[in-house]
Amino acid sequence: MENLGLFTISLGAGFFGSYYTLFKLKKDKKNVQKEEKDLLELEVIEGLQKLKSQAVSKNPEKASDTYDLLEIALSHDLLDITVVNEEGLTIISTLKDPDEVAGQYSGVFQTLNKIMGNVEKTSIKSGEEYIYISTIEKNEMPFYIIANSNIEMDPIDERELQNEVIEILGQYI
Repeated sequence: MENLGLFTISLGAGFFGSYYTLFKLKKDKKNVQKEEKDLLELEVIEGLQKLKSQAVSKNPEKASDTYDLLEIALSHDLLDITVVNEEGLTIISTLKDPDEVAGQYSGVFQTLNKIMGNVEKTSIKSGEEYIYISTIEKNEMPFYIIANSNIEMDPIDERELQNEVIEILGQYI
């Protein structure tokens, strides 16, 4: 009888020990999963903060209410786009108040055109931002596209941008 009691106590202790070990393993697994999830969330937040710093201008201007040009800017990862005529007057823009930008950069482009002769496009790197100025024609009238970006545009993107702007320019002239 003594052996049966000892066996029962040992069996109970074994089951209890196994249950406790399994419970502890599940708890540890949940903690590890929670820690991994927290680390992943922090990594995503850091990534979004880096992306925001690249997608938002250091000196942001207020966006305008026209969405056709804004969609083009977003599709090409641009901060803003302004289309001006030869005199530097704004035709369309993603900025609320683009007059200063339009006058300043169209003047820069015209000066460069006088010096170099027959310039079609130029890019200016200022700090971490790139300013692209290119010429387009609509109804035999020359226009300048002034685009501001935090990333460098490749020539294919520049050409697509010009074609898309020419398409919507007809609504404004």
